[in-house]
Amino acid sequence: MKEQQPVAASEATAKRWTTRELLAWTTNFLKERSVESPRTLAEMLLASVLQCERLRLYMEVDREASADELSRLRALVMRAGRHEPIQFLLGQWTFHGREYEVAPCTLIPRPETEMLVDEALRWMRDSLTSGAFSTDIRVADIGTGTGCVAISFAAAARGLLKGSGGSSGARCRPLGGASTSASASTANHEVAANLAEMPAPLPVIDASTGEVVAPLTLSRECSLEDAPARSSSIALIVNASDIVPDAIALAQRNATRHGLDGAIDFRVSDLFSAYSKDEQFDLIVSNPPYIMDSEWDALDANVREYEPASALRGGSDGLVVVRRLLVESAQRLRTGGLLLVEIGWKQGEAVRALAKSNPQLRDVSILKDSNGIDRFLRATRA
Repeated sequence: MKEQQPVAASEATAKRWTTRELLAWTTNFLKERSVESPRTLAEMLLASVLQCERLRLYMEVDREASADELSRLRALVMRAGRHEPIQFLLGQWTFHGREYEVAPCTLIPRPETEMLVDEALRWMRDSLTSGAFSTDIRVADIGTGTGCVAISFAAAARGLLKGSGGSSGARCRPLGGASTSASASTANHEVAANLAEMPAPLPVIDASTGEVVAPLTLSRECSLEDAPARSSSIALIVNASDIVPDAIALAQRNATRHGLDGAIDFRVSDLFSAYSKDEQFDLIVSNPPYIMDSEWDALDANVREYEPASALRGGSDGLVVVRRLLVESAQRLRTGGLLLVEIGWKQGEAVRALAKSNPQLRDVSILKDSNGIDRFLRATRA
């Protein structure tokens, strides 16, 4: 029996469909197929087709859809009825205040992963405040997927460096070291002032200009000693890699979309396989595959059937890739460098034990997400 289509072509020629009618029809169609949040999904799909905000739908409930709009909506609703993720239907999704192109070649960005960016930015804030860097800051995002973590971090860090007096989005005015010149003294005061005036919450940065839109949480006790002037500029060097070539192509498009074309070195790589032996980093972040085999069948169908298993499944205990990542990252971090890894909700103790057993890692801790669930490993290179 042929599956009934919403707003069938024959119906479209027989009557004109208003926004009110389309919302009602689509909502009922999705509800009958047990699609989660059918009304919200109906609004999002129709707003996407009409290229308007969802609120506009209720301001123009009697607006009649064109034949082309009906055709595009019909195609999306049919896919939604088969439980395809809304992110793939829309072709984009929001992460850390920015829109990213998404595709079935890699994972859909999750809100929990935003904490990975937040922790990385806190580390950079504290490092700049303490004067830990004198030459460059090298960062690697392993398993970058859409590029959302690397791009969000690079854009915000770029804003931090510019806020610290840099002449471009990727560099900053010299930090650290004593200076007796009037210009250095003025610069020193500007650095301290910029750092001290950045209140909560964590940032959203206009990547094309490096301007802080929603500034970072920084200590208001920051002083000249907190951010002394150095004799050389600090360069931010961001690398991002993924084993899937299509994911790297997607991440590069997202970088261009956010004004970071050429600012991030993207590589097709199995963990660090595409990096030379002497490449070391101050910060390594990763959201690796960590779903246990025993959890796979219990995943929502829209995850299990539409997102790539290679980016999700981590073997019998979920730690096949994580084990390799811990060993290789410890070898790649500079002394005092930070490792941040997203993990599964049942894996906190196991991952903590793995990290503590590595003599190259210290200050090992497991960070919880906003729901109080173990979510990230945080460790420092000894």
